Amino acid sequence: MIAFKHIKNLVKNSLYCSISTIQDNLPHCSPIGSVYLESTQQGYYLEMFSTAVKKAQSANPNGCILVVNTSIIFWLKSLIRGKFATPPAVRLLVEFGDRRAANDLEQSRFRKKVNIFKRFKGHKVLWSNPSHVREFYVLKIIPVSLGKMTQVDYNQ
Repeated sequence: MIAFKHIKNLVKNSLYCSISTIQDNLPHCSPIGSVYLESTQQGYYLEMFSTAVKKAQSANPNGCILVVNTSIIFWLKSLIRGKFATPPAVRLLVEFGDRRAANDLEQSRFRKKVNIFKRFKGHKVLWSNPSHVREFYVLKIIPVSLGKMTQVDYNQ
């Protein structure tokens, strides 16, 4: 078992996560840069471009969110030490909830995350209207195994 603080930090510090669903009996994967964990059992993401969950939800509300630490410094330190101090990646098996309007706090968190890019033209194009979120409920957390480098106790 992995301590929740590691999972929350992993999600918080990843540039993006991948959300996988099943559509018409085929896998579908979408990059999402706005995933937030509220507790060990619940989170949400801002749904601005991806329609995959909406399309798949009626047939199967379940999915998987892959979270990978995207920090080059994290990977270099881990390679030098020969082990990961914190989990490099996890799979969150989830059940997707309904789409709803984002509240002020959710919009503020997102704006804070992308604020570093506010002077770029693409910031306005991509992120000017974080209006809706989709909640998800965590069913299971599966650490990604990378051999001996992940044979570490992440309970603390």
